[in-house]
Amino acid sequence: MDIGKLFRGTEESKKKTGADQGAKASKKSLQQPMKAKKAEVAKKTPKKSDEPSAVIAWWYSARQYLREVGYEMRKVVWPSRKETIGSTSVVLVIVLITGVFLGLVDMLLSRLMRLFVG
Repeated sequence: MDIGKLFRGTEESKKKTGADQGAKASKKSLQQPMKAKKAEVAKKTPKKSDEPSAVIAWWYSARQYLREVGYEMRKVVWPSRKETIGSTSVVLVIVLITGVFLGLVDMLLSRLMRLFVG
């Protein structure tokens, strides 16, 4: 069997049937007026929250989530004690410098306001 012929045959038959269906549908719509469809009332059954299947599904999804958290935590590269102390000291020095700068700017602006307001 030639697989190429099989696929080409199905594509051609789809094209033919699609064109035929379009022509038939257009003739039908011209011949018959549109009828209004009756609205169907959907019956909804209230879900019970204490169903065993819902509890079991929740339990499995919670377990899966915790497994994935554990897997991601194993991939984390934790810094050494030396790197942690170095990073912390850099942050503290930058905070100290920024605090002194903002204090000086505040003092300068408050003196300028006293000079103009009096």
